[in-house]
Amino acid sequence: MFILETKTHLFVVAYIVVMTEFSNDMSRCIAEWGQKAVGCNGSVECLDSCAKNLRKCLDIAFPYSKNIEYESDKINYMLSTVFFLASRLSKAAIGLAKFDNSINNIQEISKNSLEENENKQPNQKLRSQLEEIISEYF
Repeated sequence: MFILETKTHLFVVAYIVVMTEFSNDMSRCIAEWGQKAVGCNGSVECLDSCAKNLRKCLDIAFPYSKNIEYESDKINYMLSTVFFLASRLSKAAIGLAKFDNSINNIQEISKNSLEENENKQPNQKLRSQLEEIISEYF
């Protein structure tokens, strides 16, 4: 009876260790993405590259569902939710960078405009760009 309990206990511990690797790997992927994204300094192309690398990292961290010994809908749901949220976060960062670029461009145009009618154009342009960014990234 004691040996059976030990084997069962070891089995449970081994299973938890494997699952803990998922959380560690996921955290590492997101941390690496965050460090690289900060280095992009608002570059949309750089952020897009970081997002692709994040997805690749998560693909490696989360094995194909058929390879998980204890495949279940709940495990697949957890892993796909993390993948989805990380992808949304990286896409939102790209959208914010585009928004920053739009705001900076509009501010520059507004500084150079002297007449009131000319100042209406940048506001209309900003609204249009904002709608485009929201529809594409959020």
